[in-house]
This record gives sequence, C-alpha cells and structure tokens, in this order.
Amino acid sequence: MTLLDLINANYATSREADEICVKLLRRLGQKVKYLPARLALARSLYLKSPPPMLSSDDVEGPVMRGLQLFGDEQDAAVWVSLIVQRSGEVVSTRKEFQSLVSAHWHRGATLLMEDWAESNDSLAEFVKRLAGYASLQGPGIGGVGTNVGTGSVGALLEGRIDVNVGEISVDVDTAEAVKFGVNAPGGSPHFAVMGGAGSGKTRTVVSILKEIRRYGAIPILAFDFKGDLTDSLGVAFSAGISSPPREAVPLDVLYCREKDDISLRETAMRIAESVARIKASRISGIQLSMLQESIFSVLMRTKKGSATLKDLAAELAKEYKKAGKKVDELVTTLDQISKFKVFEPQMSPSEFFSSSRVIRLPQDTPEETRKLVINMTLDSLDRWLNSLDDSPVRDGQRAVRHICLLDEAHVILKTKLPALSNLIRMSRSKGGVIVLASQSPDDFEAEGDDFLDNVGMTLAFNTQARAGATKRIFGNGASLTELAVGEALCRIRAEATTRRVKCWDKSTPPR
Repeated sequence: MTLLDLINANYATSREADEICVKLLRRLGQKVKYLPARLALARSLYLKSPPPMLSSDDVEGPVMRGLQLFGDEQDAAVWVSLIVQRSGEVVSTRKEFQSLVSAHWHRGATLLMEDWAESNDSLAEFVKRLAGYASLQGPGIGGVGTNVGTGSVGALLEGRIDVNVGEISVDVDTAEAVKFGVNAPGGSPHFAVMGGAGSGKTRTVVSILKEIRRYGAIPILAFDFKGDLTDSLGVAFSAGISSPPREAVPLDVLYCREKDDISLRETAMRIAESVARIKASRISGIQLSMLQESIFSVLMRTKKGSATLKDLAAELAKEYKKAGKKVDELVTTLDQISKFKVFEPQMSPSEFFSSSRVIRLPQDTPEETRKLVINMTLDSLDRWLNSLDDSPVRDGQRAVRHICLLDEAHVILKTKLPALSNLIRMSRSKGGVIVLASQSPDDFEAEGDDFLDNVGMTLAFNTQARAGATKRIFGNGASLTELAVGEALCRIRAEATTRRVKCWDKSTPPR
C-alpha cells in the first residue's frame, strides 16, 4: 500500500455527516465540497482517542476521491500520517484506512455542528473557536493572528521565504540555483511573469505559489480567466470557487467598517471609481458625481445591514430621474449586471480575504461583468489590507499575510484602476503580495504607474515584445526572442542583475 494508492482511493461517510457538511458549506460561503470534509477530519483528529467505527451500512454518503480530500504530495502525506497515528494501531490495508477516514469524518462533522451552535451562528466566532483548538493564538509561521483594532483574523507567514523560480530554477550560464527571496530585506514581495500562450507562464506562477504555500497556510485570491488555475490552486490552497454571473462571489463589496458620514463618503468615492471604469470610455464628471451620491445614499440607509448591486442600480436610476437626466449607458449597464449573481454580501472583507478564493471569469463572461468583478474585488481587498496594522518584521523579513494573483493582468491594467496602484505601492507593509501574469512587457509600457519598478522579481519567457520595453526592464542586450523553451529572463530587484534562467522542461510533467 503506497501513498498514491490512498490518494487515488474513494472515501465516503455517513449520510448524516454529509448533510452536516453541506450545511457548513453554505454557512461558510464556499462552493468546494472538500473544505467542510477536511474541517471535519481535522476537528476529529484534535481528539487523541480513535473515533467509533461505522458499520458498512452506515457509510452511504457521496463518494470523494482522496486527491480532493487530502490534496497531493506533502499535504496528503501529513493527513495520512495523522490518521494512522491517531488510530493507535498498524493500518495494513486500504480498506482499514478508508474505514478510519469515514469514522473521523462522521465524528468531526458532528463536533463541528456543536461548535457552530456554541458560536451562536456567528462565522467569526466559529473561526476563532477552530483557531483555538489549533492553538493558533498569535503571529507565527503559518499561524493566525488577530489584527488589533480591526477584529479580523488572518494568516501570517513569518521568517525568510525563499522560493525557486519555477520547477528547475537554474541559471543557464552558471548552472547555479536561483532563488527569489519573497520577503527579503530591501526587496519587494510582488512579482510579474510574462509570456505568450504555451510559454509556461502559468505553469511557473503556479509552481512559485505552491512553494510559498509550503511555508504555511497563507490565503490567496486568484482570478482565473482560462480555467487552468481552478484545479491547480483550488486544491493546493483549499480555495473556495466562485463563477459569476452564475455563482456569486460571497463578498460584501459595499462594506464600510466605519459608519460615520466622512468614512461613508470616502468609501462611496472609492467604489464609484471601480464602477466607473467598467466602460471603455471615461464617464463624465456629472455621471461620476451622481454615481458617488447614489452609493453614499445606499451606504447611509444600510449602516446596520448589507447593500447589494441591485440596491445601487435602483438608487442610481432614482438619482437620474430626480435630476431630470435621461437613462444612459452607465445606468443601463449597472442595471443589467445587477440582475445576475455577481456579488452576494454574505461575508465581510475580513472574513472573505482570510481564506483562499478563486474567481472564475472565462472568456464567455460579459466584459463589463468581468471588469466590475475584478475592480470591486480589488478595491475591497485594498481597503481591507490598508485598514490593518503593519505586518510584523523579524530579522529584516516582513511577515506575509495575503497573496493576490492577477492572471491575464493586461485586462485590468487597461482600466488604470487606483486600487491596483495602491496594492502594488502600499500593500507590502501590510503583508500583501501581488502577482501579475501577463502576455508581454508591452502590456506595462502604456501603464503610467511604473508597476514593474515596484516588483521584486520580473520574469519573461519567449515573446515578441518591443525591443524598447525589453531593454527598459532587463537592460541593454536583452532579447526574449532567443530564449529556448522553458527559459526566461529573470531580474530580481535585490540583485540588480538579469539572468537567463531555466524554469521548466517540456519532458517533465508539471508538479
């Protein structure tokens, strides 16, 4: 019996436990079924005694593969080790192991339902209770810390974080190993990866993110445009999946922590910028002013509750009517988007961003909807991160709190969203990491914010970029067209030199 046998096996629990997990899934605002199952296993493993075994007749819930339940590689090995250790006996067959999983799953689900009841149906209290079981009382490696004054709970990765630049990560000229110090002193944790279709750009980004994840349970927010990130990052980061406009993002994007008039007015101005930039052409000053006033009115009415995009669309139409203005494209677009499942205010930004999320926005998603989801989510992330205390520094390394991946970043670069500029420039002090994956250095040339001057590593695979853009980023003599398959030009800010790095090999499957 090997680890691979157990990963590929099927697992199930009692019908009762499965129903509890379905309820928890809804309450947590998640879509992936393995999350409550993993919580149930972990909750049961907290107890030192082995769980009461279920009869074969009791195991009648839906089947889940081991890869979904345990993840892969090291994650699966840890789960298997803990389950065997808690049994107190030698587990010699796959059937015996499956029976143990069923029993832990059942017991853990029952205990979780009791925890929820004792948390008075409060998600924040429920999370704190689970963190208490895990003894995650303060900042530490992979630990959970409470941000003073914000009431939020988030992971903090402390200590030096060094990662390979791709799966191979070797300097082509010197054969030396290449490392990127994500939180190294004097650098920046953000990084940008560029390359055309088939260059290995996404493969390399996923490899780097998975390596960061091995340092601890850091939450990630990823926007998936092609569908290739959901499986790879969804499992590795235990991420909740949202697919607007069919499945809403469970985030309260109109959330404002401070309820005084000035804070509500400032929030209304920020949100208005996000909404205004969903159109290709800039809206007029009058339109922007009316949009800001509509958002402010909605926020004022919902000081003790949550507002929706439908509330905002109705208020904007009312504002236009009051001013005697004809309905225009802005009103029509917002009204149309609000009729779909785009956002549902189920979770505050603190709750939403403290766990991993993948937002799927495939090519058939309407462009306005895609831009609205990205803009409002990034604005919410920016407002949340910058409301927190600075991330702690130990031996020069600043703790990392959250990762945001923008795949196909040129989509959002075109909107010139202020929130993205803020995240690139200011989120480092709060423990934020921004990852920009785009097609070419040319995508950044028209961007007046000089994003690449604020990232710690820039990586570019073979692509037909303009010589000027390549020279500005990587120096004189740099060429992307001469790179072999799997090779990239790499410039790490702390080193101030450009290397030619072998990141991956086509003969080796992605890890």
